[in-house]
Amino acid sequence: MSLYDTVLGIIFLSQIGVGVLGNSSFLCFYAHTLFSSPRSRLLDPILVQLTLTNTIVLLSKGCPLVNFYFGNVYFLGSLGCKMVFYFQRMSRGLAICTTCLLSIFQAVTISPSSSRLAKHKVRVLKLISPSCLLSWIFNVIIEVNVPLHMTGSKRINSSHTGGFEVLYCYRKKVLKEVTILPSLRDILCVGGMVWASGYIIVLLYRHQRKVQHIHRTSLSQKTSPEIRATQTILLLLSIFVSAYCISCGFTLYKVYVTHSGDWLVVVSTFTALCFPTISPFLLIHRDTQIFRSCCASWQKPSLHS
Repeated sequence: MSLYDTVLGIIFLSQIGVGVLGNSSFLCFYAHTLFSSPRSRLLDPILVQLTLTNTIVLLSKGCPLVNFYFGNVYFLGSLGCKMVFYFQRMSRGLAICTTCLLSIFQAVTISPSSSRLAKHKVRVLKLISPSCLLSWIFNVIIEVNVPLHMTGSKRINSSHTGGFEVLYCYRKKVLKEVTILPSLRDILCVGGMVWASGYIIVLLYRHQRKVQHIHRTSLSQKTSPEIRATQTILLLLSIFVSAYCISCGFTLYKVYVTHSGDWLVVVSTFTALCFPTISPFLLIHRDTQIFRSCCASWQKPSLHS
């Protein structure tokens, strides 16, 4: 095992560890907040689903690379490659759908009473939980063809032709694998994120203009929880779309350029794992309800002591 492999293994292991720790912490904080304050927020089901999806992405994409670079090159056989890549593609699609749902429902939530969305706000917000469930079912179904195109590494079976190596597995029939539904899903979801982000930015700009004179005369300029949540979601969307575009660019280059190096897989995977690693810490930092609930519980023992 070379120094290069050791360094990459440590990098991916650190990224997975930090990401899983962050997502687990967010779930623990959320559970604590839910029990201490049973009144849940509208977008909580989407945030919980996003956190679970982040964990699946981190484990399915990062763990195989850690094993590969720490010397266990052929740890996945044909069945292992089929399962790993199915979870990778399913969780990737689920992350796109969940982030899109988060952006659209947040746009509906903060829409003013004078807007067209206000007429359907109550009805639309009732669809949050069913939408989360349908996104799971949809992505589980449309990625069922992935195992058909995956097999063990070419280093084990040199007879593989017509595909390309992805370090520890081999993908066959690359051109025939591209299906309409996954591509359409990605286009619609990214388009929904862009529309919702633009709408939210316009609303925030108008809100800022209306309260500007209040901020000038008031000594306190604290941001409301709704605005903080909206700003957090906008930041999450920008990180997600940036990481998604960069990762897709490297992946497409790897697919269509025959002599591309393995470094493209490394960069593409590292970029794809940035969002599930960063997002839970951003949510914890910006969620005032979590901080208030946790601080209150930590202060109670000290009051009795």
